Amino acid sequence: MLTFTLVALSDDEYARLLSLRTGLRRFQRWSEQQAEAAGLTPAQHQLLLAIRGDRNPNGPTLGDVADSLLLRHHSTVGLVDRADAAGLVSRTRDRADHRVVRLRLTRKGAARLEALSALHLEELDRLALELPEAWRGLVPEGFPPDNTPGVSVARVYDDTALGAHRILVDRLWPRGVSRTDAGIERWLRDVAPSTELRQWYGHTPARFAQFGRRYRKELSIGPAHEALTELDSMARISPVVLLTATRDIDRSGAAVLREVLTGS
Repeated sequence: MLTFTLVALSDDEYARLLSLRTGLRRFQRWSEQQAEAAGLTPAQHQLLLAIRGDRNPNGPTLGDVADSLLLRHHSTVGLVDRADAAGLVSRTRDRADHRVVRLRLTRKGAARLEALSALHLEELDRLALELPEAWRGLVPEGFPPDNTPGVSVARVYDDTALGAHRILVDRLWPRGVSRTDAGIERWLRDVAPSTELRQWYGHTPARFAQFGRRYRKELSIGPAHEALTELDSMARISPVVLLTATRDIDRSGAAVLREVLTGS
């Protein structure tokens, strides 16, 4: 039986931990803003870097990219499909084994990544960080089969755990909530149920099971799937809280979304 001895930490040590977590989140948000300014989603930026940064001269496979991004295979396929349609990446068959598909950047994708990477390297030099060494050993044990994102659901009006990203997943902005004081870091309206599905459901408990099936189908295609992929990527980096204005959160779209993300 393992026993643990609690050690009293000093105020300075707690402040150091807070400074680290806050700094990481600020850097992540800054990086997301740079990607959006370059016409990419944060998920696309990560994808391009995973492809270009791979050591294999023939390009990485889908499995290699999924491991780098800590994503499930189906999420990686969807992300690559959309990047391919946007002219950012291309697929080629491996010369030695034609069953293997490898990924490369197009000229368009390479140009956008190069501009973003120069900005990020300048920022890392300013921060004097050597990130690869700092993160060595932090790969989740058992990944990818047993890796579960930290996803929870709450009402937008409630306080949530410190350190978790507050993500609004309703299609409409909640009434009575200030956009500046709500503490909402992202609003992913595309991941919410469609207006038609939401109106049909009408929060009728007897319709919830069918609502869930229809919502899962919506999440498998189009902008909803792209937003789902982005959310899945965020959840694998740090905990997220899916926010909704719905009172019955156990029978809400956010609850279904959590099940999709966690595979439960």
